Amino acid sequence: MAYTPGVDASRYDGEVDWKKVYAAGYRFAVIRATVGDYYTDPRFYTHWDGAKNAGMLVSAYHVVVATNYADKQISRYYSVLDKRKSDFPPVLDIERKDSTSKAVNAACIQDCCSQISKNDKRRPIFYTAQYFWKDFVTSSPDWSKYDLWVASYSTKPYLPSDWTTWKFWQYAETGKVNGMGGNADVDYFNGTYADLVKYCGTQATPVVSTTNLHAKVAVSVLNVRSGPSTSYKIVTKMVQGNTVNVIDIGGTDTWVQLGAGKWSAFYYNGQKYMNTIPGNPFKVNIVADQLNIRSGPGTNYASVGKWKTGDTASITGIGGHDAWVEFDLGKWSAFTHGTDSYMQLV
Repeated sequence: MAYTPGVDASRYDGEVDWKKVYAAGYRFAVIRATVGDYYTDPRFYTHWDGAKNAGMLVSAYHVVVATNYADKQISRYYSVLDKRKSDFPPVLDIERKDSTSKAVNAACIQDCCSQISKNDKRRPIFYTAQYFWKDFVTSSPDWSKYDLWVASYSTKPYLPSDWTTWKFWQYAETGKVNGMGGNADVDYFNGTYADLVKYCGTQATPVVSTTNLHAKVAVSVLNVRSGPSTSYKIVTKMVQGNTVNVIDIGGTDTWVQLGAGKWSAFYYNGQKYMNTIPGNPFKVNIVADQLNIRSGPGTNYASVGKWKTGDTASITGIGGHDAWVEFDLGKWSAFTHGTDSYMQLV
């Protein structure tokens, strides 16, 4: 079964470079909005906008406090969201031990669901763990009608007894994600990216840049992966002659040609020196303080000038020892790898 990687984020994650998170292959984000009827996460708006602008599918989660009135909790949640529309259903975070009564906890959860139904036709997703649900919530066959986002830090997800399957799985809270400092909460959606978009329905509006940069497969068979390196899963294959429209560039040693005899590092030793800009033709924005312009795709070529932060240029070529291109959301292939070229611009 294919899984789609994502993250959840709150103020504890500090500043996040969401474009780097997206470039690392993560395709959805769940952002903490509120806790009970009294707290708004101070980084909610920054995280939401950053993840959305990076092209990720986004929703917001609310931390249930069983000792607060449900109507006041959900009213605060939707007040914080304001006109923002989540791509997939709202998430109820059920993990606090404010009340040790299973019945009180269950009643508050059900009341929160009723309040959400006044604002959203979709049932909320429940985030919880097997141990918590067993010890703190009254069991009922009715709970299984809500999709489960299970926290289970093991090689497979262990589910609360009221569910037989999961929709999202938080498989670690110590993940290392490019663009997120320190430990990150990392998740899987139970399906392919296409499945996730279908799950989101008509509200799925990922950002995709449209360009005139096309690449043709130059080898007999070329793997298509879920991210820009061989560590990502193979999702399909292409054959020689297939032509694709490039929407993003990745890798660890990736160079782009920005004019005749003018090459600069897009990525070098994993550091990113420029960003792609939606437009026609394919353009980049320099993000480094100073960036060498060289006569070829490598540091062994002579420096012929410099870019500065904010400069823009159009891509006319791709090179390097580990250059990858994304041609559909979540579909990457190697343009070059080592000394081999797998694709060519057309």
